[in-house]
Amino acid sequence: MKHKQLELLQQAVTACSVGCHIIFSDRSNLSQTDNGLRLRLYEDYDYQPLLVLLEQYVTDGNIVRYEDSFGMYYIFLHIPSSYLYDYESSYFVIGPYLENQPDTEQIRDMMEQRSIPGRLFSDIRIVYSSTPVLHNTGSFESLVLNLAQGLFHMEYNVSHLPDKNEIHIEHSPLILKLRKEPQLTISTIEERYEVENKMLEAVSKGDDRHAHEFYQKFQTYQLRPRTDNAIQNKRHGVVILNTLFRKAVEAGGVHPLYIDDLSGKFAILINEARTERELDHLSTDMLHKYCLLVRNHSMTGYSKVVKEVISYIDFHYAEDLNLTFFAEMFSLNKNYLSGLFKKETDITLTDYIHQVRIRRAITMINSSSLPISTVAASCGYNDINYFIRLFKRTYGMSPKQYQKSILHPE
Repeated sequence: MKHKQLELLQQAVTACSVGCHIIFSDRSNLSQTDNGLRLRLYEDYDYQPLLVLLEQYVTDGNIVRYEDSFGMYYIFLHIPSSYLYDYESSYFVIGPYLENQPDTEQIRDMMEQRSIPGRLFSDIRIVYSSTPVLHNTGSFESLVLNLAQGLFHMEYNVSHLPDKNEIHIEHSPLILKLRKEPQLTISTIEERYEVENKMLEAVSKGDDRHAHEFYQKFQTYQLRPRTDNAIQNKRHGVVILNTLFRKAVEAGGVHPLYIDDLSGKFAILINEARTERELDHLSTDMLHKYCLLVRNHSMTGYSKVVKEVISYIDFHYAEDLNLTFFAEMFSLNKNYLSGLFKKETDITLTDYIHQVRIRRAITMINSSSLPISTVAASCGYNDINYFIRLFKRTYGMSPKQYQKSILHPE
């Protein structure tokens, strides 16, 4: 279990949407530190300066925060050898991450300082937009420090580089040879699509927890800005999410009418949102509501007949529905249809009709002050006493008592 503490540290860091890894003893994965940025940008790039930094400053009991020439931040942490495997060095790398997303002018200034041609601006911007932003880096550093001290049972000292002595540990741009066709964004795009697919797969299953987990990581891969207006760019991203989610729940077996209703409501809310915070809240709300839609209305695995019966009940619940009605509609034996429906849904057809109607009744009571008799008739119950008995059996109180609890809560 010697690796347990390191795994806990990795889990805490990745929960903040920041990458991390341990450098191998043979140093073969040094390029992973900057996600291979310099290796893809320059010919035969040598990460020796990074190794010098690690060996000189990241020593026993030290945590080093480093800002590179791209304005990206890293935290280097020395791990005691007793917590490592033989193939691992003592160098634990957290990052890269940003304190703020650079604007167009800042990116162009950096490119000029690094002698990177303007034709690569779009690719460089994608690199930045896919790098996680930590607006409160102080809190993040404190988290890492406290975790390290608690997990590895030792005191750590924190230092920031470059310091006042202007330590330079990177190659000068003048001695670097740019690749003719740098492939800066391929791995980033591949990673984004992989995370996106995992997120959508979770949504299609109604798996709220995993969908949210992948959504958090997906948010670190920001889309290329369409305009200089931050609100409009954010709105564009949420519109895309709404489209992705609706396709995911369709794959999850939800009827298109339910999908269209929910996506239409969110389309209006997205258009009405006026701040980035509102749009962020809408994104997480969409994720939850679409997962809920799958859990409540997915028909995956059902036969064609059962799907059609369910869809008809869902949208015609106020009609006079019963087993005989559907057996005649589909020219099937009543016993066969009854057995098939129960086998596939684990509920009788009659109970499903009541379930849909009572659920609709609750929605009407929650959103209106209509008389209970009107609610009952609107949900397909002409016998109000029968409706009251079913409602009470389901919710433990009469519809009138429920209505009073909503209108006049104690």
